[in-house]
Amino acid sequence: MAAAERKRVLFLCTGNSCRSQMAEGFARALRGAAIDAYSAGTHPHGLNPLAIRAMGEVGIDVSTHASRRPEEIGVSFDLVITVCDSAHDACPVFPSAHVMHVGFDDPPRLAKGARDDEEAMPHYRRVRDEIRAFIESFDVNASDPREQSLKACECGPGCCGAPTEDRSEDRAVALPLEIAGGSATRPAGSLAGSSSSAARASQQAEQDALRNQVREGYARIAATGSWAAFAGSSLPNAAASNAATTSSAQNACCAGGGCCGPATFTPEQLAQAIGYSTSELASVPEGSNMGLSCGNPTAIAGLRADEVVVDLGAGGGFDCFIAGAKVGARGRVIGIDMTPAMISKARTNVAGYVAQTGFNNVEFRLGEIEHLPVADASVDVVISNCVLNLSPDKAQVWREIMRILKPGGRVAVSDLALLQPLPDAVRADLEALVGCVAGAMLVDEMRALAHHAGLRQLRLEAKSDYIDAMTDWQDPLYLKIVAALPAGARVSDFVTSLNVTAVKP
Repeated sequence: MAAAERKRVLFLCTGNSCRSQMAEGFARALRGAAIDAYSAGTHPHGLNPLAIRAMGEVGIDVSTHASRRPEEIGVSFDLVITVCDSAHDACPVFPSAHVMHVGFDDPPRLAKGARDDEEAMPHYRRVRDEIRAFIESFDVNASDPREQSLKACECGPGCCGAPTEDRSEDRAVALPLEIAGGSATRPAGSLAGSSSSAARASQQAEQDALRNQVREGYARIAATGSWAAFAGSSLPNAAASNAATTSSAQNACCAGGGCCGPATFTPEQLAQAIGYSTSELASVPEGSNMGLSCGNPTAIAGLRADEVVVDLGAGGGFDCFIAGAKVGARGRVIGIDMTPAMISKARTNVAGYVAQTGFNNVEFRLGEIEHLPVADASVDVVISNCVLNLSPDKAQVWREIMRILKPGGRVAVSDLALLQPLPDAVRADLEALVGCVAGAMLVDEMRALAHHAGLRQLRLEAKSDYIDAMTDWQDPLYLKIVAALPAGARVSDFVTSLNVTAVKP
């Protein structure tokens, strides 16, 4: 498309410091053939450094952008998109332009309670990825962008909600709904009036509540190295007392509930039982193996020298350190975890790893696996061990995996999955959630999500013997699950350990 045919699009917000700058950056990088993108603010006040950082993580440099008013740009626009309510309400008149509103949450407001930049960054990444989804999906060549509708929506009117801050009805623009694995996931920025705005807010609140519950549970595990620290506060009093007593007597070695053995088995014994070799266990620093595994993704990943590996939900760094030894001095391993206490623990373990191996090739980044702090198409292999089941938005995780992999890049995931739906009593149990069971999805649903994200050569291998072993070992969580199952049923009738491998075409 010739430059003269490109649509001149202005992304407008109040400060022109964050959301509008992200939108301009994505529009230039992803839609440059169709869009001549600009951004401005009604009251500009400079670029937000965390917005610059978030965009840099996905390979887009907005640090040289100017923060300015619309009249300073000096061109007429075909389309003006307001990305915050204040700019929408105070939008100047653009006689020749269509105006549409797509409100996104304000990252600085979301991050107001963060103790430092590291804790603030997940909020910027989430909004960044929502803006990206909008930029990739909206039809700039529609006769009137305001007429875009729910073309792919099959779940009825009012299902596609707006972000929390949107209250627009008369100028709302609804984006297509993506159907993945039998469940609906909305590109952010989709609007359908105040009732669906409330639905969107409710959905986001539920997801944040789940993340906070998981984060709290794993912070306790990071602090004590013991599952009993979490289970002792969530089990009924008698069971909690018994679990805590047993754990203390055995040096608090069980750490993961549903992803670990009982107090009579150390994390090292569990790791050996699920396929880690003696030499692998000897190569990791003390304290990095907390017994949180349900498989060995490094064994099925086929790691090679010099590769770049990302570990989703790195915990204390156990699989990262094993992968680091496999990819060698010129390789790189990046561990991602959303729990600050786990990141601190993993970073503390790096010195021991370097001393043991001589490699300085492992790093850890705080972030949510739904919004990875990793650049597009920059990774050879993504691994994960008993973590994807903890995510409240699993479809987004698979999309992120697809985004960061290079063409030909590989996935190797060990996780828990369901052979049939769990009873409601188990799915509602907080301990079972943090213990990697209640959030697990059906095997066929996992396959569908990975395929829908674009991954191919999918291979899923169920290993229910792991689940039987957890029950035979008298793991307290698994005994609790057994009690909630129909008479005569085994946990392995419902739950399996699952190895998943796939390739990005």
